[in-house]
Amino acid sequence: MNKALVWFRNDLRIEDNPALLNSSKDNNVIGIYFEASEQRIKHYDSVSKIGFTYDCVQDLKKELKALNIPLLIFTVRSYQDIPEQLLNIVKNQEISSIWFNNEYLINEIERDILVEKTFLSYGLSVHRFDADMIFSPNSIRKPDGRPYKVFTPYKKAWVRHHKLMDIEVLPRPKKQNFELSIIEDSNQDFSRDYRKDLWPAGSKLANIRLQKFLGKVDKYRVSRDIPSTSGTSMLSPYLAVGAISVKQCVQAIRNYYFTVPESFYTDTWLSELIWREFYRQVIIDNPQLAKHHAYKPDVLEPWVFNSELFNAWKHGLTGFPIIDAAMRQLKQTSWMHNRLRMNVAMFLCKLCQVDWREGEKYFMESLIDGDFASNNGGWQWCSSTGADAAPYFRIMNPTTQSKKFDPKGDFIKRFVPELKSLDAKSIHDPSTVQRKKLKYPMPIIDYKKSRQLILKLLA
Repeated sequence: MNKALVWFRNDLRIEDNPALLNSSKDNNVIGIYFEASEQRIKHYDSVSKIGFTYDCVQDLKKELKALNIPLLIFTVRSYQDIPEQLLNIVKNQEISSIWFNNEYLINEIERDILVEKTFLSYGLSVHRFDADMIFSPNSIRKPDGRPYKVFTPYKKAWVRHHKLMDIEVLPRPKKQNFELSIIEDSNQDFSRDYRKDLWPAGSKLANIRLQKFLGKVDKYRVSRDIPSTSGTSMLSPYLAVGAISVKQCVQAIRNYYFTVPESFYTDTWLSELIWREFYRQVIIDNPQLAKHHAYKPDVLEPWVFNSELFNAWKHGLTGFPIIDAAMRQLKQTSWMHNRLRMNVAMFLCKLCQVDWREGEKYFMESLIDGDFASNNGGWQWCSSTGADAAPYFRIMNPTTQSKKFDPKGDFIKRFVPELKSLDAKSIHDPSTVQRKKLKYPMPIIDYKKSRQLILKLLA
């Protein structure tokens, strides 16, 4: 039987993995994973994400071993080093084909084109699949073939497409008849520290988390906005590294609403997953976004860089309790509640007038679920520079948001403990006396003046 090489990237799972499943049908499979250290730095990936990825790779290795599929783990400097490494493995193991699932950012596309050309030049076969989206890229288009630029019509088209398609979650491959001992193991260490208590690694735990969340998915519409409660799925890190697929998530919601199918299409969490699809398609249609360009070419960008304001924002010392609590949550857990991501982003780029690119970069450097398409889409939405972005005059008032979504100050007290003695009224905007007594900073900006200024600059 021929040997096939399966190259794992952001698809660290054995279920719903088309490259793995299809390669295993007529071949003995060897898996491989590359950790590109310098590429990580260029992409601003966080230490937490790297550590989480390492543990998910180790979990994948155990699952593959149970199927008699070895997984080789190598560290390289950059993507440019990968083709040669792959060829060495192919020659040593007499492999005839390589199989992998596509990625859609510029560097990854260039890497894959180079690998494909290299393999074909040696007479080796290359098999590529789409596994990161429900539908293949460019499937959801306007009737005239142009891409959607606004989410709502995109979602409507997505729903129409879904109703016509039989979406299949692929099974795991069968156990192969292969002697693991003939493969010299490679398990190069790129582990890092992160909050393993919050983010236990691996596909099994991702699926357990998914099933637990389904018990409250119908309450997500309301609970997702309350940061003090456990109202979100907490699956974003697993989706970011592919320990679970978006197709598995969508199929699980569909099964939950099996008796009321129309409730499935109006589900709020499903809508969030479709936003993920939308931002991926936006990146595919506009590759220049990966080069720090605004989606709207003629948009006004009156940003200035104020290091004092930026550093106060980064460290949760802005004097706005809900903003500081959110930024400290990010620092302590490598994750932030989605409602608060919008709050802190608008605060930085619209009220502090700091370029959204600085915030986008800091988020990628800090988040365990750093995902370029979603992160870029979110920051450009908040700064009014992106696809279907918030209008320039939409600016979230941090104090109003705090009172509405953390009315008792429970979330603030958790992450800004110096304010825990304050009552539910004063905790959202402590008085000058209270701030001095509790050693909490004065506001770094005047909200009303900052709002008036940015409206004038963006109008």
